[in-house]
Amino acid sequence: MWLGGILGAIGLLLYLLVVDVWVVPRGQEVQFPASILPTLMPEDKLLIHRGRVPRWGELARCASPQTAGEYVVGRVFGVPGDRVEVSDAGISTNGKPVSARTWCKQQVVAHPITGNLVTMQCGVADTGAWSFEYLTNSEMITGTRSALVEAGRLYLVSDNRVMHHDSRDFGQVDAATCEHIVFRLWGERYTDSSRRFDILW
Repeated sequence: MWLGGILGAIGLLLYLLVVDVWVVPRGQEVQFPASILPTLMPEDKLLIHRGRVPRWGELARCASPQTAGEYVVGRVFGVPGDRVEVSDAGISTNGKPVSARTWCKQQVVAHPITGNLVTMQCGVADTGAWSFEYLTNSEMITGTRSALVEAGRLYLVSDNRVMHHDSRDFGQVDAATCEHIVFRLWGERYTDSSRRFDILW
């Protein structure tokens, strides 16, 4: 029994020191709910790893550069010194493209501005260490953006590549305000087993 108490105390200490629970909000920027698809959804209960700046390819929560007290979410595709290019063809960092390994099931998403339903292609990208899903649409032209990441900054790209709310919109973010999103406890409803107990990268 005493061993269980010690382990519980250690778990509580780790929780207090390095992990934060965050519920993804609904009422942020109008583009935010669509931009975090397909990986996240509003009302997801997440574990955030405090005390370490997110690395390249990881999903991050950062303080909003535009609105005090709010957060932005994106995948880190540029760390200080990197040249990042985001285009309709995909993403590259220092000239190396992020490879699309395969395709996944299409999703229908409401456009955040018009409300029209849009069929999105779902891809699986491979970073070399792990993979993640993203959304795109070949008929929605977003153009090309290129940036050299400054010292102390990160460049974020939404997993929804075309209905984005990321560094193409608000610029590079302060790395010191960013934390790694590591785990989904459950979604809006605990009974939805498809969105429960997921490791997130």
